[in-house]
Amino acid sequence: MAEVDVLGNLPMFAGLDKPQRLALSKCTDVERFKPDAILFREGDQAEGFFILKQGRVKMRKISPNGHEVVLHLSRPPHMIGCRALTWKGSSYPADAVAVDEVEALRFTRDRFLKAVSDVPDVFFGLLIDMNRRLGEIYTLQSALLEPVEQRIANLLMHQALPPDVEAKDWSKHPLQEVRLTKSMIGSIVGTTTETAIRVLSKWKKEGWIRSGRGSIRLVQPEAISQLCQGSALEKNLAQAMMV
Repeated sequence: MAEVDVLGNLPMFAGLDKPQRLALSKCTDVERFKPDAILFREGDQAEGFFILKQGRVKMRKISPNGHEVVLHLSRPPHMIGCRALTWKGSSYPADAVAVDEVEALRFTRDRFLKAVSDVPDVFFGLLIDMNRRLGEIYTLQSALLEPVEQRIANLLMHQALPPDVEAKDWSKHPLQEVRLTKSMIGSIVGTTTETAIRVLSKWKKEGWIRSGRGSIRLVQPEAISQLCQGSALEKNLAQAMMV
């Protein structure tokens, strides 16, 4: 996918026509990262942000006892590192780590702001996006109060479906294989690896999923979708996936 088309998939640039997006795409650098490579670290000065073109990136923190806590798993065309657009001198609040082979467009803060200084639609789109991100904080807090099976079901459905599609609409879209390890699933939903293994083993025995090394396929998505119904995460996640 060309850089101009990647930008066109982001709500922040929805108000731009193709020539404007083309001009903006020329302000980016294309960067590539191997799995486990660090895009930026918590505490680094936020001098730029990335728009994912290919591959997934996890936003994580390391707890005082050394455990990894995954805050979010981003996939194309999500934007990461948007702290760079808040105020000059701010720092990134978490590590960004490549999960797969990642290709991303990188804007430096100053270059981006100069390029869009006379395009108010971009700033309006940015305000909408920031509001969405704030809503996600409350959404994720609410989700942590839900049963762990519901949290895992939501994660699997949203990783199997295209971005911004709700779990209840699964029958209208092709489902992808979910490429997540059990330890990563536990980190994302806020539970132990052992609990994630127990839940997934139960679903595998019931014929709901098939799992291999680092991958899960939904065999009975209707059963997984039913667990998502009524969830705070399901109600809001499709609107709050931009991190």
